[in-house]
Amino acid sequence: MNSKHPIHTTLSTDAMRILERYEIELGSKNTVLERALMGMDKLRFKEKVDTQSINRIIKRVNTGVPGVDGLIEGGIPEGFVTIVTGSPGTGKTTFSLQFLMEGIRNNERCIFFSFEEMTEQLIKQTIRFGWNIGEYIDKGYLEIFGFSRFSTEEIIEIIDIFKPKRIVFDSLNIFSDVSDFRRSPQWRNILKEIKEKKITCLAITEKKTGRSAGEFDEFDFMGDGIILFDKKQKNELDTYPTSNIKIQKMRLTKVNEMPHPFIIKDHGIEIIGNRGIERKISGNILPASKNKPYFVANIDRELRISLNSIIGFSELMKIKTPGDLNEKQERYMHNVLTSGKHLLDLIQQKS
Repeated sequence: MNSKHPIHTTLSTDAMRILERYEIELGSKNTVLERALMGMDKLRFKEKVDTQSINRIIKRVNTGVPGVDGLIEGGIPEGFVTIVTGSPGTGKTTFSLQFLMEGIRNNERCIFFSFEEMTEQLIKQTIRFGWNIGEYIDKGYLEIFGFSRFSTEEIIEIIDIFKPKRIVFDSLNIFSDVSDFRRSPQWRNILKEIKEKKITCLAITEKKTGRSAGEFDEFDFMGDGIILFDKKQKNELDTYPTSNIKIQKMRLTKVNEMPHPFIIKDHGIEIIGNRGIERKISGNILPASKNKPYFVANIDRELRISLNSIIGFSELMKIKTPGDLNEKQERYMHNVLTSGKHLLDLIQQKS
C-alpha cells in the first residue's frame, strides 16, 4: 500500500494483496481496518498490526468544543456520522453549531439541514455566542436548508454542488418510523454520498419520553459514534445549572466513557472538568467547629452540604481514576456514592 505511514504486519505477500484489493473496494483504509477489528480479537489484532500506525492513518476532525476532543483521541474520525442525542434543551443544537463554526474557522464549507428551526431563529440563537453566521452565509461558508422541503436526490445534489466538509442534520425525529427510515434507500444514498466524500456529519436526535438516558434507541444504531447529552440534577454543590456529556460510542477510537459536566457560556459549550468540581466542593464546606450553634440550628442544610461533598468527591475520583482502582476499591467507592445519595434523599424528604 502506498502510505506515508505504512502498516507493519506479519501477513504474507498474498494477504497484503488481498488487503490492498479490499482497500480499493471499500474506499478507505479505515473501513478495511474496522472490518479487520470486527473479525479478530484484540490480542491477535495487536500482534498482527502496529496500532500506532493505525492511529496516524486516521484523520480526526476537531469538534470546536473545549474538552471534548480529548475524550475521543483528538476528534471525530473524518467521514463519520455521529449521533448527537439527549432530552430537549440539553445543548445538542448549540454543540452542533459550535462544530460547524470550528469548520468555518478552518475555511471549510458547512451545511446545516434543519427540520424544525428556521434560518432566522438559528441566527438569533447564535448571536448570544458572538457567531455572525449571517456573514458566513453571505461569504459562502455556510448554508442552511429546510430538510423536509427537499427530496433525497436534491439533498445529494446540494451536497455535490456545495462540497461541504461538515454537515449537521437537526433532527431525525421528524421520521416516525425509525426502523424503516434506517433501512430506506433514501437514507442509504445520503449516507453513501457522505462517506464517499469523507464529510464529517452530526445527526441530532431526541430521546423519547420515559426512555432512560443510557438506553439505546433505533437512531443510535445509525451512526459511527454516539454523543449523549443528559440533564444533571441540581444540588447544593451546583452554583449554576449543568448538564453532562458522555461519549457512548466512537468507532476506531478509545473513548472516555465517563459523564462529564459542562456549561453553556458566552462562547458556547465548555466542559467544566475536574477543577470545576473541586471548586464547588471546597467552596461549600463549612467546619462544624467554626460555628457550632449555627451548625445545630441548620443541621439539615449542613448535612446536605457534607453529603454533597462526599458525593462530589466520589464522582471526582471516578473521573480521575477510571480503570485504575481494583475491584474492592471500586466497590467501596460505589457504596460511598450510593449511601451518600440515599442519605441525601432521606434528609430532603424529611425537610
